[in-house]
Amino acid sequence: MLRLENISISYRGHEVVHEVSLDVSPGEVVALIGPSGAGKSSLLRCVNFLEVPAAGTVYLEGRPVGFVQRRGRSVPANATALAEHRREVGMVFQNFNLFPHLTAVENVMLAQIHSLGRSKADARERALKELAHVGLASHADAKPAKCSGGQQQRIAIARALAMDPKLMLFDEPTSALDPELGIEVLTTMRRLADEGMTMIVVTHEMHFAEEVADRIVFMADGRIVEQGPARQVMREPVHERTKRFLAAVTDR
Repeated sequence: MLRLENISISYRGHEVVHEVSLDVSPGEVVALIGPSGAGKSSLLRCVNFLEVPAAGTVYLEGRPVGFVQRRGRSVPANATALAEHRREVGMVFQNFNLFPHLTAVENVMLAQIHSLGRSKADARERALKELAHVGLASHADAKPAKCSGGQQQRIAIARALAMDPKLMLFDEPTSALDPELGIEVLTTMRRLADEGMTMIVVTHEMHFAEEVADRIVFMADGRIVEQGPARQVMREPVHERTKRFLAAVTDR
């Protein structure tokens, strides 16, 4: 489904991701874990080019989306391919990024109308379906301020799903939520995994990573240190750096 090939990402001349390669199979759930500053979120954001790689290529279903250097900066080698790629990759952030003046159903409709060209009627029908999918059918006409943080994040998930993504990216989706509200979001993500959605999740929720992910990828210092089946990495890590990290998060 996805291949990252020799991805490097730099900020102001400082390389934060170093020639990382990663393959994700259709229907696979991959959890990216590691200490703060490891490059997890940068790598995730690179998948749909919210971060532009300094080097490397992203492939979705075998189609490359590459960048070339022009006048000292990276630009898409194929702008049409980039736009198509972004339509096929949904992303859910730490912050919900909902429009406060729109209702839940209107938030889910908006991108469908402007990016996919759906009619308002079709977009509303799909929005209501996805809100029901995440357990929020009764909140369709509520504005974000009337919804809890967990409900707002589930609206954001419904918005991404309504775009028919082939791949979903989650960047610490529960980090801004109280634990009780975070459970709502994790339950929704667990259901998506059970339905076969291909997902990459940056998370500090170790129990979720072990129980839901097919594979755990541990990153530190901008590199993949260790990866493997979720339970194997969590319970029998091989690398000393992985062991130190897991010991630290387990002891907290």
